[in-house]
Amino acid sequence: MPVRRNGGFTLLELMVAVGIFLLLTALAVPSFQTYFEKARVRGAADGVVAMIANARQAAVKFDRNVSVATTGSGATWCLGAREAAVPAAGDQAAAAADCDCSAASPTTCMVDGQEQLVGSSAYPGISLSSPASSLTFDGRLGMRSDADTGNADASSFDLTSSPGRYTLTVSVSPLGQATVCSKSGSILGYPSC
Repeated sequence: MPVRRNGGFTLLELMVAVGIFLLLTALAVPSFQTYFEKARVRGAADGVVAMIANARQAAVKFDRNVSVATTGSGATWCLGAREAAVPAAGDQAAAAADCDCSAASPTTCMVDGQEQLVGSSAYPGISLSSPASSLTFDGRLGMRSDADTGNADASSFDLTSSPGRYTLTVSVSPLGQATVCSKSGSILGYPSC
């Protein structure tokens, strides 16, 4: 009479399966790290573009100048928007003061009663470098009205991943349009700068 085996795995079969799983996992980890690094940079760039677009839209909607300013640099940064005060009857449109989002309570970074902030706290591991300290959108046309309007280098923000492999540049045209290009590393969907 033949010996009947119970269903299951032997210890050797189990060890081979675990070994193959560990090998495949070790091969996949670098790909996941690269994917997450690209996703963080892309998310930060999308956040900056959305905040700039909201600031420009609010400038036209409320017919008031809106200032977009950076505070800090490197791994601790923030970018915030602030609208100008409502002009008195017969007065010209007032200039918008820069937002100071490094303050303990960044209540100065408000547009239409809503906080307009993007920063390193929302995008950890991403650093920002920018020669521009502030941009201003004109309340009548939504165009930029700051002093660096014609200087393309002073109208951009570089967002870099913590290992430094990927850098996306957000550039703001004189008309106020924000565009994104890839300065280093290849990120799908963004052209090279």
